[in-house]
Amino acid sequence: MIRTTVVLAAVALATAMAPLCAADPVAPQQDQPCPPTADEATTMPTTPAPTAGANTPLQCHQGRWQALALPAEPSDRWWSTGPVIALRGQGMRNPNLMSGKWSGTPLAPGNRCHVDQRAVISAGVVSAPTAIDGAPDQTLHFDVAPTASSVEFSGYCLWTRLG
Repeated sequence: MIRTTVVLAAVALATAMAPLCAADPVAPQQDQPCPPTADEATTMPTTPAPTAGANTPLQCHQGRWQALALPAEPSDRWWSTGPVIALRGQGMRNPNLMSGKWSGTPLAPGNRCHVDQRAVISAGVVSAPTAIDGAPDQTLHFDVAPTASSVEFSGYCLWTRLG
């Protein structure tokens, strides 16, 4: 009887805690703390606010998400928390990231990284998106083309330019 009660209590506790353990990471917000793994990484707000400048890139600096002055320099480290962050490649003015070899590293067990990339084909013409999916818990390696017009990162991942 006692063993059954203990087992039922453990199951109830695990069931109640499951949503908390599986919750998505909190989307970065200006002036909020950022984790040490995000140090000097840049992100884009995923929830646009109605005020001017609400879609300004944020950079983790000294433990806090801080707004960057626009136009911001391209970043070699990007942080995504799940929803898509849409960036401009070198095929556009004011790129957010530069071409080269990149990696996307999942930041929690069971996560995977995903990237969509479009390239400029000719003036006013861009390619269909090229999608690359990483396996769960595996670092994704890919190239960003010098003609990339848009690059979209998603998943709870740290994105790093390798060279």
